[in-house]
Amino acid sequence: MSIAGLEQKLGQRGKIIKLDENTVLTVVNEAINKALRRLELDVSIEHVFSGTPSRAAIKSAIAKLYGVSDEVVIVRNVVTKYGVGVSSAHIHIYADADFMKKVEVRPILKRNGLQA
Repeated sequence: MSIAGLEQKLGQRGKIIKLDENTVLTVVNEAINKALRRLELDVSIEHVFSGTPSRAAIKSAIAKLYGVSDEVVIVRNVVTKYGVGVSSAHIHIYADADFMKKVEVRPILKRNGLQA
């Protein structure tokens, strides 16, 4: 996929995804980074009656929403607010997996189940 292909996928801001009965994911912000050939997302996750969702669950929900493969989605970090049941996550969606492996650091790739 090219950078133009990623630009066409913009427009999901404010979109709400229900992961399960207790977990709701909302796309708060999305931006295109042409230099690094990626889409950068800020996501809010409400999980009041359950634990923080796994990176794999977040990754698959975002991949499904944007219509891309799981292999080009990277969950950079998930930060949970203490005692509230609300988390925020920063996510990158790359135009291609080869370029992603050159840009992302190895520990992040490993956390996302990808090897460098």
